This record gives sequence, structure tokens and C-alpha cells, in this order.
Amino acid sequence: MRGGLGSAARIAMAATVLAGLAAHGAGAQSAAPAALVEDVSPGVTGVEAFDYVPAGKEIQLGSAGKLVLGYLASCVEETILGGAVTVGAEQSTVAGGSVERKTIACAGQPMQLTAEQSGMSGGLAFRRPPSTSTAPAPAPATDRPRLIPGTGPVISLPKPGRVTISRVDAKAPPVTLDLPAKPVDLGKRGVQLAPGGTYRASYGASAVLFEVDARSTGESSPLARLIRF
Repeated sequence: MRGGLGSAARIAMAATVLAGLAAHGAGAQSAAPAALVEDVSPGVTGVEAFDYVPAGKEIQLGSAGKLVLGYLASCVEETILGGAVTVGAEQSTVAGGSVERKTIACAGQPMQLTAEQSGMSGGLAFRRPPSTSTAPAPAPATDRPRLIPGTGPVISLPKPGRVTISRVDAKAPPVTLDLPAKPVDLGKRGVQLAPGGTYRASYGASAVLFEVDARSTGESSPLARLIRF
């Protein structure tokens, strides 16, 4: 009798291998992003500008490659020159290269308004300065919108879809865009919002309220301008 696995054993082994591959693929797809690639020099393989990268990702820069990462959890922005980069949870490990770090104002985690806030129109309630009165102050209806330091926000969607950006403190035509499931710099698409204006970005049932810094000069860190749904 010829040795070897029977047909039932072969089928079971194949099913086990396929299940393992499927689990590995699902795990790779569900890996939470740790950082945003803000910029990368030509010739560096494996990443592109405005990619998300998970913790554990290794990136080879060679002797002269440049990489700029913005960490979502720590708001640390790194400029890395050369070497081997291993992405961490809050900052990178760099071997054979140099790294400069600075902390910036950011909101890297997904944001959205409550149903009550997303239904607001032009009338906004902002947090007032502390009162000298001893009587308890009434709770504000909402906190001040997040401040974006540039006239072109970076919008990140979990799935391809349509985003509408409406000004809520003055009359202005809304901006409607169909975007991919990848961070998009609206400034590079020609969208320039008004410094000092307050806007609501809507995607499906979610909405984010934000204000453009009145002192904006246009250019600023992509991480500082990132709005994640």
C-alpha cells in the first residue's frame, strides 16, 4: 500500500492552511495606524506620502532617504534622515540615521460631533472665560471647535465617500468632494477655506466642527490639519 496522506487528511490540511492565511490577512488589514507619512523622498520603497503605517512597520531609508512621520497618539512629528526606521506606537526607533522630533497640536484620533452638535447651524455656543461670580456657571452647549492651523484641512475617511464642508458662521457655498479611503490634502486639490471661518465637515451620519486659524499662512504640518472620521 502506497504511503502518504489520505484525501480526507489532505483536505483538512489545506483547510487549515487557508484559514491561517485568512486570519493573517485579516490581522494585517485590521492593524491600527500609528503614524501618518507626511513626506517621503523618492526612491524609498514600501510607503508613500499620506499613507498610514502601523506599529512594527520597517522602512529602509538607505544613506540619504528622508521620511517625515506624524504620530497619531502622541502628536510627535519626526523628520528622519537615513538609516532603518521601525515605527512604534508613539515614536520611531532609528538605526544608522538621525531623527529630529517636535510635538505639535493635533487630533489624530477619529472625531465626530454628537447628534445634537451636528444638527447645529450658524449659531455656535463657545466656552466662556471663567467668571468671578461664586454662582455656578451653566454648562456650555459645546466646546469651541477644533482649531486648524491651515486653510486646507487633510481629510481622512474610513471608506471612499462624499464629504461636504459647509461654513456655519457666515454664508458661503458648500464644498462637496468624493474622496478615497486615504488622507487627502484638500489644499493640494485647490480647496482654500477662509482664515477665521468656522466649518462643519459632514461624511454620512458623522460630522466634525472646526475653525481655521485667523492667522493661517496656508502651509502647516499635515498632522496638525488632519481630520479623521
